[in-house]
Amino acid sequence: MFRKFSRFQNFAQRAMQNAALLVVAVLILGIGSSYTFGQSAEQSRKLARLEATYLTHLTKYIQWDRQDTETKLKIIVHGDDRFKFSETLRFAMKISNPQTSVEILSFSNAQQQAALNEASKGFNFLVLLNNSSMSGVPLSELKDKGVIVVHGQKRLNSSPAQVAFEYNQNRVRMLIDRKAIGGQKNRISSKLAELKSAVRVVDK
Repeated sequence: MFRKFSRFQNFAQRAMQNAALLVVAVLILGIGSSYTFGQSAEQSRKLARLEATYLTHLTKYIQWDRQDTETKLKIIVHGDDRFKFSETLRFAMKISNPQTSVEILSFSNAQQQAALNEASKGFNFLVLLNNSSMSGVPLSELKDKGVIVVHGQKRLNSSPAQVAFEYNQNRVRMLIDRKAIGGQKNRISSKLAELKSAVRVVDK
């Protein structure tokens, strides 16, 4: 138990060191590009890249309940993925966690039942894209299966999600439910609260 927790802390300390390498790799390989915020499609692609980068590093700040997380992560993405979030996330995970096998399953809004069936088996992250239609009772039944990620504080407050992305002009910030920090399941490290420029802890 203590060895695992120590290892978890070491991951958290190395996360910020890996951040610069990941961002540089994203830019060099062409996933990053310049954009104008007046162009909504380009803005959305940029935000998708930032979200993928944030989520990649968030994995290092969570002590997972799933037994196989040292070697494998399961991420489910739901919504109409028009801006290649899943593809970008897969690349970012490969760069940041080369020793970890990452399974990313993407389901459109038309495949909601298939997404729910897969999520019911357990996951590390269930990411609901901004246009995801998943809500209500089906989503509530998944709250103990893994970490649920949504968009905006309003949806964070009205759902069982623990994490949300918040847009502020040309920046993305992660919102973390205070109850998820040090909780009994999938514990999020309190060290995230120190990253005030990128993270905001909120009370739901």
